[in-house]
Amino acid sequence: MANCKIKVGFLISYDYDLIFNALPPIYNTVDEIYVSYDENGNTWSGGKVNIPESFFEALKNYDTQNKIQIIKGNFYVDNSNPMHNDTYQRNHLKAAMGTNSWNIQIDVDEYMINFKAVKTFLLKQQYLLQSKDVFNFRGKWITLFKQLNNGFLYIDNEENFSFVTNAKQVTYARDVAGKQFQTNFYTVHQSWARSENEIATKIANWSHKNDFETQPFFEMWKNVNAQNYASVTNFHPVYPEEWKKLEFIACNSIEEFIEKYKEKNALKLNV
Repeated sequence: MANCKIKVGFLISYDYDLIFNALPPIYNTVDEIYVSYDENGNTWSGGKVNIPESFFEALKNYDTQNKIQIIKGNFYVDNSNPMHNDTYQRNHLKAAMGTNSWNIQIDVDEYMINFKAVKTFLLKQQYLLQSKDVFNFRGKWITLFKQLNNGFLYIDNEENFSFVTNAKQVTYARDVAGKQFQTNFYTVHQSWARSENEIATKIANWSHKNDFETQPFFEMWKNVNAQNYASVTNFHPVYPEEWKKLEFIACNSIEEFIEKYKEKNALKLNV
């Protein structure tokens, strides 16, 4: 398996511009990058998004090593089930990425820490690609919840997500059926740390639109601040106890947040 490749796939929609935060941590290390979008400008919930041509020009200019391939299709196939459309698009992307490789799907608001270590790990596991079994490695999120004037509120609770696999298909969003293994590779997930308008767009169009009462959660999010965040407990929108508390790091940008988080947690991050 000397030619084992590490491939990363992105889905882009209303928050397409965030990909330029997600690319720098992985671009020089990964072998191939795939970017999938809906050619009709539909979100999974049937909303409309206009991805300007200038974005694709910027992406082309960024791609100095010719690693990026653009994949397009019609992914609004079920007008009652956004998650079905999410899963459908991810499977379309997986088919384009091919088999006999480690395929990683990360979202444009997910910024990987120490991707070189991820690649080293996966190359050591390349013998598994010769098996008929399906393997799925799970990463861990550091979830940014809200940007305040002087820093970020975040959740650090070892929450995990489906990260990299040799599976030919996903079954539900990024999840796959197969042998599951937890890793200690961390990803900063910008998630809820966006402007109020961006959050409104997110909850109206993402695949979890029908999974919980979005408006009450949105109101709670708007009211969280530097004075009251410590009183917010058990607040995950679907599984409350998944998010037990909020923490805070003072900084002026996501880049600075990542550096300060790495300094604070160097041992567990292995950086």
